[in-house]
Amino acid sequence: MQLAAWIGVSLAAAFLCRKHARVPLAAVLGLWLLVPAIGAATLTGVSSGPVSVHPATWLVLCIFLVRLFHDPASVRIVLGRHFLLFLVLGLVIVAAYLATSTSGNGGGMVLLVDQIVVPVLFFLLLLAEAVRGGGLVVLLRTVLLGLVALACAVAVAQWLSGNVLFYEAGFETQYWFARNSGRWMGTLDQPLALSLVVSVAAPLVAGLSRQWLQAGLLGLMAVAVLISQSRVGLVALAVATVVVVLFVRRPVWVKTAMLLVMTGVGAAIMQSPLVAGVAARVANDTGSSEARSIALEYFLSRWNDYAVAGQGIGSSYRVAVQAGLQTSFENPILMYGIDFGLLFAVLYFGAMAVLVLRGMRTGYPGLALAGIMALVIPQTYSSLATRSAGGIVVWTVLAMVVIATDEARRAASPPVPATAPARARAGTTGQAPAETPAQASVKNSALTPANLPGAGSP
Repeated sequence: MQLAAWIGVSLAAAFLCRKHARVPLAAVLGLWLLVPAIGAATLTGVSSGPVSVHPATWLVLCIFLVRLFHDPASVRIVLGRHFLLFLVLGLVIVAAYLATSTSGNGGGMVLLVDQIVVPVLFFLLLLAEAVRGGGLVVLLRTVLLGLVALACAVAVAQWLSGNVLFYEAGFETQYWFARNSGRWMGTLDQPLALSLVVSVAAPLVAGLSRQWLQAGLLGLMAVAVLISQSRVGLVALAVATVVVVLFVRRPVWVKTAMLLVMTGVGAAIMQSPLVAGVAARVANDTGSSEARSIALEYFLSRWNDYAVAGQGIGSSYRVAVQAGLQTSFENPILMYGIDFGLLFAVLYFGAMAVLVLRGMRTGYPGLALAGIMALVIPQTYSSLATRSAGGIVVWTVLAMVVIATDEARRAASPPVPATAPARARAGTTGQAPAETPAQASVKNSALTPANLPGAGSP
């Protein structure tokens, strides 16, 4: 009954906001970043089984259904523009579905929907929404930074109180969760998931216009990453900080001063109790690196067993246990390779890489680096092979890269020339030929303030 009520609410929200679809699309990000997978049952009432997907998944499906009836043209336009991309992604999804459905692993189907199918569908919806108007990149940047900041603030509160604060019953069912570990996750599913979203969102701070806001967000993110005790996250945040300083529109001496101040703040943080956990992991990673090396060696010795077909989503965990490994394979390419075939895993992440490479010049400060982070950081742990906000955040950033790239291409393209009949009519009447719809679309998309990089940022 509770699940039916949630689906009804999602469908009503999607229908009522069909002309303002950015509202429910932003709500999808809010749900994933504020409601971890282990807390999904609080909204849907279903904690296990094939329909125990995340609440945001139902909302995405409802938005897509309404879009098909209300504005199918935008979906057709996107599919036409990126036909090869969605063909590849469709093949990957079919391969993953066939492998999972024949394995009898019901939990794997939930993971497939939450981490692959719906994030890709959300990516499609974002591109379709961008067809209807500009300003979506700035909106997504603002929403993403706000939600990540909130998650970081919760992590700080958890560290100060020594209590998980939210979804305690759900977290206590997780084998890795221990209050005395000192690692906290905010409103995400794992500490490394918090580090992932921070690493991906941090470069977007470069697009903000207020330096005090940039410094505050980066400082909060730094504290959160230290609390998560992620070594990779610290490196990623340091790189993002340098990029933010480089993009600041100030004289060189001001940028130098900002770097010196940030270095001083970083040194002060390094002397605080916050750094104790990360320092301990650097000094002794408790065999983590060795375990990952053994897992990689095991996979490489048997990769031909999974070259084309896999054993179903989630089977990589079972294979790791059977092989006597101390960890999972800690890499989504390897894990997806075991789950539904190495060929399709490479196609999936290869498609991501192509989108990032094509979007290196987006015109939005920090967005290209955010795309690189979205591609690289998930490869450092099991990330997209677990139920977390990782999938939706990665595909959101990739959508921002694609939208910004399309905007830059339209802005750089020459205006569409008037047709011959229009010029002839203009010559006889003495009036300038009227703009064609295509010309108006190009002109509007290029000149609308919401489409200009940095416009509308706080």
